[in-house]
Amino acid sequence: KDYRLLTEAEWEYAARAGSTTRWSFGDEEKQLGEHAWFSSNSQSRTQPVARKKPNAFGLYDMHGNVWEWTADPWHDGYQGAPTDGMAWIEGGDASRRVFRGGSWDNSPDLLRSAFRFRGTTDLRDGNLGFRVGRTLTP
Repeated sequence: KDYRLLTEAEWEYAARAGSTTRWSFGDEEKQLGEHAWFSSNSQSRTQPVARKKPNAFGLYDMHGNVWEWTADPWHDGYQGAPTDGMAWIEGGDASRRVFRGGSWDNSPDLLRSAFRFRGTTDLRDGNLGFRVGRTLTP
């Protein structure tokens, strides 16, 4: 089977799980500890997956724990981005990729569903990870 990194659009869709709020569970920061590992509760390290509540799609750790690589090169904004969820390959900075989700050493604002960050394609760190996807064909 062929596995791949999620596109940035796929990642946000999965993280939001149908919500339009700051985090998939709502806007109340005081609830974040039930759903995410971040600077206030992580003991300054990556934690085992699925120890916090999942989002409405049943996905764990979409907020916090580790930043997640996406397939998309960095673009400063969304003007000209594909509208079909595909990776935005043309243009942008090919030496950098988009990271999403925030990590165990970040403040709550960096764990928001809409927050995006970038890093060089050769970056390695203890707060970086990835989530794989698979294209299903009918």
